[in-house]
Amino acid sequence: MKVLHIITRMNTGGPAVFLDHLTKKLEDLNCHNIIAYGYCEGNESDYTSNHKFISKLVKIKSLHRSLQPIDDIRAFLQLRKVIKQVKPDLIQTHTSKAGVLGRLAAKSVSNKLPVVHTFHGHLIYGYFAKYKSAVFTIIEKFMALFTDAAVAVTNETKKSLISLGIDSKLKWRVIQIGVPVKSKSTKQLSSSEGLKLLWVGRFTDIKDPFYALEVIKLLANSNIKLTMVGEGELFEKAKLAAKDAPINFTGWLLNPFENIEEFDLLMLTSKNEGLPLVILEAANCSRATITRNVGGVGEFVKNNQNGYLINSGPEKMAEKLISIAKNKSELITAGEFAYKLLTEEFSVEKMADKYLSLYSELIIRN
Repeated sequence: MKVLHIITRMNTGGPAVFLDHLTKKLEDLNCHNIIAYGYCEGNESDYTSNHKFISKLVKIKSLHRSLQPIDDIRAFLQLRKVIKQVKPDLIQTHTSKAGVLGRLAAKSVSNKLPVVHTFHGHLIYGYFAKYKSAVFTIIEKFMALFTDAAVAVTNETKKSLISLGIDSKLKWRVIQIGVPVKSKSTKQLSSSEGLKLLWVGRFTDIKDPFYALEVIKLLANSNIKLTMVGEGELFEKAKLAAKDAPINFTGWLLNPFENIEEFDLLMLTSKNEGLPLVILEAANCSRATITRNVGGVGEFVKNNQNGYLINSGPEKMAEKLISIAKNKSELITAGEFAYKLLTEEFSVEKMADKYLSLYSELIIRN
């Protein structure tokens, strides 16, 4: 079986890491993969430059995140050319622009070519102004005509998209993200009093780094420190806003969960999420997560068991962190539960098996 994946760009983040894990495991299952992708923008890190892929990578010269009609038409034509050259058995699209151009290009080459689109979250809440979200909803309703199956990474994502009228008649499948499970971590919690927190992500509005800054400022006298890994358009502004707060800004780091010497707890402050890979990566280190209760995070994080869900502003998260710091040993049990759940339900093997099963059904049906 040969699968062509089409994604807007491979910037360091969830969808790129997801494709890395998925395609490597699919190769083990005799499913060969090609990844067609575009260019990162100036403030983004290209994941492919620091990671070796087994799959063949094909760069589409005119494909990028920004809306530029001439480039978008060129990208569509280039994708058609790639599809004709590769002759895949199935196409899987990822992210919004590649989802539109890739699905249109696939069906323009052959209406019988099976096409799967994966919603890694959704762009309806938190990402754009309301009018832009309305436009995306209309586009996705139309794109259902060119989609043989839709995959959501959480049940919440699927439910939200269907409630907006993004075709309930589609062949929907929920396939949760999985990661390669490592041997159980023996790394101890930090020896100092207080807590060492880790935040990993793009410094963009949807990830809300300023929520994290507000939390730390509220904890000024508590010996709770934060390391923030990543960059983005809000990076410099966030550093200025932090002033003398106990926050270490590292920029992008290769394999941060392996290279950060000590952290006790992952902090997630996003306004919306599908199922963030960073939660699974923290669990792989036997670490729990404290997060705003948004999107699909609750499908992994069980409150006060393998993590902590916060339903309101920075004050509530700060209060919870003070409580955890007083009984730091509870993080050991929470981390062990997170690792156990990861191994049982969120492994890359389970994810790849489910995708391969879906591919086989669609190919036989077509």
